[in-house]
Amino acid sequence: MAKRRKTPEEEEREIFEEPEFDVKEFLLKEMKKAKGIIIIFVISLILGIISGYIQVYVSVYLAALLGFAVLFLLKPILSKMKAEFYDKKTWFYAITMFLLIWFLGWTIALNPPLNDISPPQVRSVQVYNGTAWIEIYSSGHGINQKNINKLHWGGVMSLRAKVTDNVAVDEVKINGQKAMFKDGYYVVYNATVKGRVVIEAWDVNAVNSPNINEHYTKLEITVPTGT
Repeated sequence: MAKRRKTPEEEEREIFEEPEFDVKEFLLKEMKKAKGIIIIFVISLILGIISGYIQVYVSVYLAALLGFAVLFLLKPILSKMKAEFYDKKTWFYAITMFLLIWFLGWTIALNPPLNDISPPQVRSVQVYNGTAWIEIYSSGHGINQKNINKLHWGGVMSLRAKVTDNVAVDEVKINGQKAMFKDGYYVVYNATVKGRVVIEAWDVNAVNSPNINEHYTKLEITVPTGT
């Protein structure tokens, strides 16, 4: 008996027949993918915090080197922990997430309450002319030479500075004299001015810091010597 010849429709159906969907294998891959995402999140966040401390106490270059070293070892780490990504697109998202979370953790580690690497900021310096406080410096516009030239310099003068810090200001000195805090400013009423106004400020972490420059700032303004 001759074998029946297949119709074109039957032949096409055989060619384009979809493989049977394996639910178990699909769920296993998704579980490994989800596990990998969780592992990357935890590793990158912890690594970011460690990088921040390494920057503070050792070197920023070593902190960066550590992060990129872990990035290159990410695939074997995930494989050892039975987590895996099966396509390039998922790996691209995973690496992007690693870098973002790593930098986020690094930023968290460099800021209070974990660390403080920013010195105090002098926002404004003012001189009392007998009737009003005249600003001779602002952090936004720098030295105001016009106001400096208008003032009468020489002898003993009243000076004040607005100083801020991301934690807290510990001490401010103006021309070597310890200033007192009043109305949002650090004030000295009897400063001796001889051609310059010097503002020095320390934050509360200056005492225990291995790097004093991260907690100390100095601003010097040249002014007329007067008569």
